[in-house]
Amino acid sequence: MALSLLAPAPAGSQPKRERPFLFGGGQPAKKDPVQTDPWLPTGALVPESLARPATGEVPGCSFRAPVCVHRGPGVSPGAARDTLEALESAYHSLVEVLRLPRPTSDRGAGGTDALDLYLTADPSRVQVGVEPVVSGQFDRAAGFCTLGDLGRERTRRDATLCVGEAIALALDPAETPHLRRAYATHLWGLVGAPTAADLEAVDEVQAHPERALATRELGPGSEGAALLFEYLDARRGIAAPGTLATLMLSVAVTKTEPRAVLWNNSPDVFDALRRALDESPRDTAQLFADLAVTRGFLGARDDGEHLPALEWTGSFGRPRFDWSIKLSSLPRRVAALRPIDPLGALYVWLELDQSLGEKELGFQAEWESPVSFQWAIVSVGAEGEEIGRIYPPFVERGRQVEQTLSDLKGARGLLIVGTNLGGVSLSHPFDPDYAPFEPHGCTVYLTKL
Repeated sequence: MALSLLAPAPAGSQPKRERPFLFGGGQPAKKDPVQTDPWLPTGALVPESLARPATGEVPGCSFRAPVCVHRGPGVSPGAARDTLEALESAYHSLVEVLRLPRPTSDRGAGGTDALDLYLTADPSRVQVGVEPVVSGQFDRAAGFCTLGDLGRERTRRDATLCVGEAIALALDPAETPHLRRAYATHLWGLVGAPTAADLEAVDEVQAHPERALATRELGPGSEGAALLFEYLDARRGIAAPGTLATLMLSVAVTKTEPRAVLWNNSPDVFDALRRALDESPRDTAQLFADLAVTRGFLGARDDGEHLPALEWTGSFGRPRFDWSIKLSSLPRRVAALRPIDPLGALYVWLELDQSLGEKELGFQAEWESPVSFQWAIVSVGAEGEEIGRIYPPFVERGRQVEQTLSDLKGARGLLIVGTNLGGVSLSHPFDPDYAPFEPHGCTVYLTKL
């Protein structure tokens, strides 16, 4: 796997790539252990023993992959066959083609050692049950899935999410349920075709950019949070698709004490991110700011340089802008319409409807303590393409930043993006396990100087 990370990226239209994570940066420096605080949550709840749905008949199992489908009351044999075929195809695509790790065996809990999916007559989305496995060194867990009869298109997608989450449980079961679902959705994006459910997932997070892209509990925005892994894969990955996200889960694996109430999710994926950036607060801030800028150019706003692979999202991929104002209306001070969660973002569009002439543009942002914000000011050309970018100075635990802009030649407008970096203190930066989060407000002031 390490050698695969050194393989050249495929030719063709690709977004700009930054310094790769995990490999390619030389010998890593020795790091101190991740700091924890006994008063802060360490992870999601460790599930108790879960009762599997009763079906009353022998499951149908694949001859080509270790997967089985249990047909519930009222489910037709045809639907069960279609679901088994979808589950078998998902396992083949993820484990045998992408060569991702196999799901952990449930040791016969469903009648065999295979991954079990329980098909019900209710039209419900996929749910994944977690069964921790006693392990000597690292956390491990098996999973089983329940799914309603939703038709072939949705079944193919949800069967892939089932296998993807089972793989995540084998890699790092202590990772938040939200991010496990985001990881599984990221894998579906690699092996499946976009569906209406994918448009809904992207629209859910892009219509509410102020919400946290990463959090603890499974929710409506969990599948759309696959954008985090899509971004990292496109901008920081140099190996086969899906490899970077898989390795990040692998290196963040932990050990939870027996009979613990909460998973020990320290380190987590975000600790791995920070360590890949040598624990640099400035580099981490710019990474999250670049993620927010990339979301600003998603779908219908795609310029071929950010995430062109997601151009199919169209208008559903466009994030909501809080404000759209004109240069001729300055000076203006605008506030975020909604408070911003950690890793949430504010978008302000400034249309350059007149020339600045000999004047300069003054930018000032203020926000509520104790969090930090990282700002990015992007010059956008006549065709909607990014032609330049400025990061105002990163102020760690400050409350205000200022920037002067003078050369705006060729720009049709400016996209101003502010990202809440979150965190409890300087020694406890953003952690999705600290949910529920405290959102913070901010203002942007623009004037001609």
